Amino acid sequence: MAGLVYPLLPSYWAGQKYLNTAKQLLRSRLQELIKQSDAGAWEPRDSNADELNLLSWLASMAKGRDREPDTISHVLVLVALASVHTTLLRMVNVLYDIIAAGPTLLDELLSEINTVAENGWDVNAYDKLHRLDSVLRESQRLSPPTTLGMKRLFKKPHTFHDGTHVPAGTYAALPIHAIENDAAHTPDPEVYDGLRSFRAREQFEQQSNAAAADKSGNVDNNNKLASAKEFQFSTPTRTVLNFGYGKAACPGRFFASVVIKMVVVRLITEYEFRFLPGTGRPKNVMLYEFLFPWPWQKVLVRRRKEGGCPF
Repeated sequence: MAGLVYPLLPSYWAGQKYLNTAKQLLRSRLQELIKQSDAGAWEPRDSNADELNLLSWLASMAKGRDREPDTISHVLVLVALASVHTTLLRMVNVLYDIIAAGPTLLDELLSEINTVAENGWDVNAYDKLHRLDSVLRESQRLSPPTTLGMKRLFKKPHTFHDGTHVPAGTYAALPIHAIENDAAHTPDPEVYDGLRSFRAREQFEQQSNAAAADKSGNVDNNNKLASAKEFQFSTPTRTVLNFGYGKAACPGRFFASVVIKMVVVRLITEYEFRFLPGTGRPKNVMLYEFLFPWPWQKVLVRRRKEGGCPF
């Protein structure tokens, strides 16, 4: 039925137009990259920062029938689509959660921003916003872009070590939302706690410092930093899978983290937000396995009398 309906939709033809435009723009550059790569004359290296981008990465990694300019262009458009709408959803949900949590959480975030800004503001400042990072992670736990992840099509039959057999042609996914919101992994999962990861990070660092300190009182800073990453918004773990896991983890998660923090810092330092009287944080809308903020929600906004955005 869907195959009969979509050619009648204006949105379908608009999408086709955008896709064809992208292919025309990228075709010649991709042909050049593929040709050089096949000849062994080029590959992306750290020393050539201008070529370290998603386009060159896709051109070097594509294999078989996928190693064709129009196919790679199509993939790039899909990646752009996924990165834009998921990042926007994160910003909206984070803002809703901060408003709903009340002034205490907001005051802590503003205080952290001011403290970090005292030493100057650059791209490294966002790594020091541990409380805001925790808010992002907690918001994504309760309002992820999708409830399913790590989707795979089994081209060959496979038997796991526990005896579970998956026949060829099976489409499988992990219930990532259910995994992260299992009480065995997250205490009181139904409660929004913006500083949940922040406190867990502090506790882990304290325990790590005590265990790593030698007789002279020195601390293994490498171990401390490595352990701290386990609680960051951009770090996937076995029970936090919104960005994937292992070699399949989203390569754009670090960039997304900085972009979201940048926008949220600007919003909460320059503006005040409040839900309309008698309303609260809107519930999410689920379409298939995808979650979206309620699109008709209205929020009161006014500029702060004394804005303090650090950039």
